[in-house]
Formats: sequence, structure tokens, C-alpha cells
Amino acid sequence: MFYRVRWALLASVALSLGCAVPTLESRRDAAAPAITALQRGSFESAGKLAAEGLAADGDNPYGRLVRAIVRAKKTQHQLAIDGMTVIGGGVASGALNQKYLRTTLGDAEAELGQIEADLGVVAEQKGLSVELCLACWDIDWNGNGRVDDRDRRLMEIEEDAEGNPIPEGDPRRRPTFRFDDGDVAWARAFVSFERAALDVVMAYDWSEAAALAARRRDRPKAIVIRLLEPDRIAQARARLLEGLSQSDAARRAYLAETDDDREWVPSPRQKSHPMPLPVDQALYATWEGVLGDLHRIVESEEGIHAGDALALLGERPRWPVHGYLDVGRMLSHPKDITLDLRDLERFDEERDVDAIFASVLGEYYVHEMKASPLPKRLERMKGEVDQHREGLEHKLRYLFWLN
Repeated sequence: MFYRVRWALLASVALSLGCAVPTLESRRDAAAPAITALQRGSFESAGKLAAEGLAADGDNPYGRLVRAIVRAKKTQHQLAIDGMTVIGGGVASGALNQKYLRTTLGDAEAELGQIEADLGVVAEQKGLSVELCLACWDIDWNGNGRVDDRDRRLMEIEEDAEGNPIPEGDPRRRPTFRFDDGDVAWARAFVSFERAALDVVMAYDWSEAAALAARRRDRPKAIVIRLLEPDRIAQARARLLEGLSQSDAARRAYLAETDDDREWVPSPRQKSHPMPLPVDQALYATWEGVLGDLHRIVESEEGIHAGDALALLGERPRWPVHGYLDVGRMLSHPKDITLDLRDLERFDEERDVDAIFASVLGEYYVHEMKASPLPKRLERMKGEVDQHREGLEHKLRYLFWLN
């Protein structure tokens, strides 16, 4: 009798524990109102409904995903408007509102941190998916007070795989994507890279650069872009590395996918992808190579040979260029950036590119360093275009999209 009672109690506890952990399907059902509102483009309602659901189940990945997307839309929109206001006003007047700039970027960075926290929870749950038509959202992206044609076309696909215009009203212009696990890693990489960029901008005082851009006379002999917060450069470095790690996680997740349904970023095996960009195994190999190149550059294990970079851009300087750009040292040992305008003008007249790099970069421009293969890797892609094997624009658009 005692054993039967004990096993009955254990079974009851096991069942109660099993019921206490919601399934992914039940969590999707709970978040369905928020998902539907997001699909309609009702961001305020979607955010409110997601918050209500998360009050009951704070780890619901669907609720977290909806909240992350709502925050991302709000943050990107506000950042674009504030950025145009600050930069445009600074260039026009020659007096950059550094305090307002830092406040604006600081708010955006804090929001991105919350988005990353939500995406981190979402990433812990495998098998999640949600369908969204980004181009169907009516959003005043340019901040002119109304949704105009430029806003509507921002997310539309305007050309097919052959480069032919897709007619207005054609449903191919506004596809629905099915976002899943790999896309969560892609989003986390995007957020990490954006946070790194904001940290770099906030680390310096750009007032003198804005004044130079606006000044027509009384040009100064030099300008100094002062480093205000070295710790932000350290944060930027860490976030760049995290972004590269998440980008590689996305790459591996895409390659492991077995479905084929309206992919945001397809693998070479997947054919159902609304974006009219070619994908093959070679592109994924290039993606992996680029990630490795960038990681070694950030770690200062390799530098970018200035001559290789100029060759990629089609520039042929008069004199040989010997130095390397040590990007990793820029991130690990940041300092004020001083531009001697008189020297730069003289070096430009002499077409002494080595001297220009040395003047601008100082100790970050070194003469001995292991060369990164990144410029030559991109040069190889350019060569394939010359041989009419693949459109460079297609390849580069996907590489930048992925990374």
C-alpha cells in the first residue's frame, strides 16, 4: 500500500511539472493576438499585447520576438530621424549638438540592448517560426509626416533575378517571409554590429569635424576628433566579435535547415526565397572566409594591406604603397584622431598615398604585418564579374546582407 501511494504521488508530481512547462505550440497560441497585430503592422497594439502576455509567461519566445521587432522598428525609425536632424543641422551650422547626439545614440543603444536580451531568450527555443510581410507595413520611414511612395517602396522587391523591373501591384514586390531559427541569429548579429557602430560614434567628440564640413573660409590647420570614452571602443570591439560569432551561427543554422519555405536567407539547397539573389555553396564558403578574415582583423592577427585595398577600389597610386591598416589596434588602443590638413593637402598634391595613410592613421599604419586575404577575396569576386560568371552586385549585396 505504501509503495502504491508513493508512486501515485511521484506520478502526480511528474505530471504537474510537465504541465508547468508550456509547449512551444501553446506559447504560440498565447502570443497569437500579438503576432496577428504585428502582421497587420499595428505596432503599438502588438507591443501592448506582447507585454500583457509576457506578464504571465516572461519566457514566451513568441512574445519576446514580437516585443523585439516592435522595439527594433521604433528604434530604427527614431534613430534615422534624429540622425538626419543632428547631422544635417551640424553640417549646415558648423556647430554639432554633441550632447543631443550622445543622448540620442545612447537611447538607441539602450533599446538595442533590450532587443538583444529578448532575442537571446528567443534563441534558446528551437523550432520557432513566424510569417511577416515587411513591405506590407505602412510606415513613415522618412519622417515627413505621411506614408508616401518612397516609404512604401523601401521594403519592396523592385527587380527579379534577371534584373527586370517587377510591375507595380505585382505580389512579388511584397512577399511574405517565414522567419525561423537561423534568422534569429542573423538578427542578433545585426544588432551587435549596430551597437558596435553606435559605440564608436559615441566614443568621440565630432564637433571639429562638423565645423570643418560647414566652414568655407578661415580653414584651420588641423582638426582633432577627441576620444571621450575609451571604454566604448572596448565595448565596440567585443560587440563586433559577438556579431561575427552570431553571423557564423546563422550561416551554420541555414546550412542545417531541412525545410524550404519562403526563406529570408536561403541555403544553396533551398529554392523558395522571395529575394531574387543567387545563392550557391561557393557563396557560403566566401561567407565563412569573410567571417574568419574579419575576426583575425579585429584581433589584430592580420592587417589590411593598403595597396590591396586601393587595388580593390580600382585606384593606382603613383608611388608604391607598403603599409598595413591595423584595425585591431585601433580598437584595442584607441586615442584622439588628429588630422593635419596642411600635410594632407601637400601629400595629396604629391600623390603620396603612403604618407596620407601615415598622417591620418599614425601608429595604426604599420609597415610589417601579416596581410589579411579579405581584399584579395573580394578582388577574386570582382574577377568573376569580369569573366561574366556572376554579378558582383548580387554577390556583394548578399555578403553585406549576411554580415
